[in-house]
Formats: sequence, structure tokens, C-alpha cells
Amino acid sequence: MLVSARAALIAVVLFLIGATPAWSQATADLPEGVEPMAFGVDTMVITTANGRFVYNIEVATTPQQQARGLMYRTSLGVNKGMLFIFPREQMQAFWMANTLIPLDMVFIDAEARLVSIQREAEPLSRTSRPSEGPARFVLEIDGGEAAALGIDADTLFEFGPKTVDYLERLDALLGN
Repeated sequence: MLVSARAALIAVVLFLIGATPAWSQATADLPEGVEPMAFGVDTMVITTANGRFVYNIEVATTPQQQARGLMYRTSLGVNKGMLFIFPREQMQAFWMANTLIPLDMVFIDAEARLVSIQREAEPLSRTSRPSEGPARFVLEIDGGEAAALGIDADTLFEFGPKTVDYLERLDALLGN
């Protein structure tokens, strides 16, 4: 609990001092009555035996962004996803409350290696979807896409330049 509180405090401090990702912000089309939330945007390349796939991703770095995630979205789109970045590797678990579309949750470690995948998570479910080991990143993509791309232990995940810059600054601040 202390580590999580410290990580949240560091994320807030980073936000307040301007060490948040230096990228443009994206907002989604949301149902009436749902407040918009801005997310960072970048690219991510996923290379599998099936090919090289370039994704446009939204990036969730703050506790508020991570709590919202892809909730209330009616679609995600081709080659789109959301990357959740955490200060350190740890066991992760997500749920689908208020998420309207099925998602694949791809858990990735600090070395950008696959940890595990939760495939086609059921929308509007409060069932916990845990990683099978410590992960620093979680990539959410349309349900079924991980299988279609052929994501496996040999997959290469490459973060875009804005994400890499953010990670370098975050790791320097945390002493990672």
C-alpha cells in the first residue's frame, strides 16, 4: 500500500511540475453526461511473426487517467489502443466496469516483454483480470486483436518517442 501511495504521489508531482509526457492530448467521444478526460497520444509498434503493426495509442499516466481508461467508449478503432504506464513493475489487475467494448489486455514488463494476455474481456464486468506476473505496462486493444496479430512471447513492443522520453524522465526521478 505504501508503494502504491508513493507511486501515486510521484505521478501527481510529475504532473504538477510539468514532467508529464510532452505530447498532444486526445479526448474521446463520450455519451451525454460523461465528462471528457484528456490523455497523451503517441505511437507504438508491435512486431510479431504476422508482421509489423503501428498503433496510435492514448497514454494513461495519472491515477485519474488510469481509473477512467477506456470506460464509456462505444468503439476503439483499427490500430488504436490505450497504454497504461506504471512507475514500477508490479502485479496488475483490471476490470471492465463501465467499459462498453470487449478488450484484450496485454501485460508487458519493464523490458518490453510479454507477461500475459487477458483476451476478449467481457464488457461491463467487475471480474478482476490479473496479470500472470509483474508488469509495468498494460496495453488495451480491441478484443480478439492480440490473437489476430499473433502476439506471443516473441513479440517485440516498441514505444514511441514521446513515451520513451516520459519513461526516461520518470525513471530518473524514481531512481529506476
